[in-house]
Amino acid sequence: MNRRTFLSVAAASSVVSASTAQMARAQPAGRFAEAIAYSAQRDGAAFLVARHGIILREEYHGGHADLRFPIGAGTRMFTPLLAASLVEDRLLSLDEMVALTLGDWGAHPVKSTISIRSLLSGASGITFGRSRDRTLEAALALEPVEPPGVRFHADEAPYVLFAEIARRKLQGSGGESDPARWLTTRTLLPVGCVPIGWARGADGAARFDDGAAVSARGWALAGELLRRDGVWRAQQLIDENVVREAMRGSFAEARAGFGVWLAAPGRTRDEPDFESDLWRGRSPAPATLAMAAGRSGQRLYISPTEGLVIARLSRDSEGARQWSDAQFLSLVYRDL
Repeated sequence: MNRRTFLSVAAASSVVSASTAQMARAQPAGRFAEAIAYSAQRDGAAFLVARHGIILREEYHGGHADLRFPIGAGTRMFTPLLAASLVEDRLLSLDEMVALTLGDWGAHPVKSTISIRSLLSGASGITFGRSRDRTLEAALALEPVEPPGVRFHADEAPYVLFAEIARRKLQGSGGESDPARWLTTRTLLPVGCVPIGWARGADGAARFDDGAAVSARGWALAGELLRRDGVWRAQQLIDENVVREAMRGSFAEARAGFGVWLAAPGRTRDEPDFESDLWRGRSPAPATLAMAAGRSGQRLYISPTEGLVIARLSRDSEGARQWSDAQFLSLVYRDL
């Protein structure tokens, strides 16, 4: 069986199908019990583990499967989906200069050298830093703190800028120009990533840095699309090369891809600009594991080599913020 035939078969048993739900209920009641308990004790609301598109276990505390929660910075994983969709539709290239779309940057000696790839990798040198003004206007006027490729910044600015680049690209194509609505219609709805909502800034633009609210099943399906290199029901829905770039690190930071954190070891002993124990030796996660992460333990884990997608959602509370990625993954992997 070739790869695409296999993926087609897997897609037929997706995490939202009735047959899969029955399979999930047929699993031993005690499977992943410790991981579920760990999540629940930290105000967890939803837990889902799927392997090769089939749910192994899902659990909801005080809610239901379609209840959506804000995922904060976990929203950033939708940016590579947006980029890969634009590339697949030949509206964008990773290696084109940002200045091709943001024309004012063309006259700047450093900004003119920033590519879409370096912007998405967080290594463009463009960062809000300590500025309280996080608007698009402020992002467009930012001065680089160093040349592209030198250092990684876990900052909102690249996501604000890329959403504007996407808007201008879509506007030029003559169709829907709102990136969030376009992505939802073109890519998320076809894979079943529903329900999903977007918080918007004062200018009406969807926040791709921290604005999405999604259900556990919806988030898991978005992760499943990344795990499958953009293939869905035997069709290349989004560009596979962009997906692969998103799931690997850069020279500036091996532990960060496009909108996701990676379990890969860093090239230096410096801690990444994110509070997690994923890299501290107690996690069973393979180096290829990717993680979308928001405050209060909002997590989506994707392991392409093992066929795993794990979604965990919580209510925003002080207890929910006491989260250990290494401990949670150790409990999950114990029952795989």
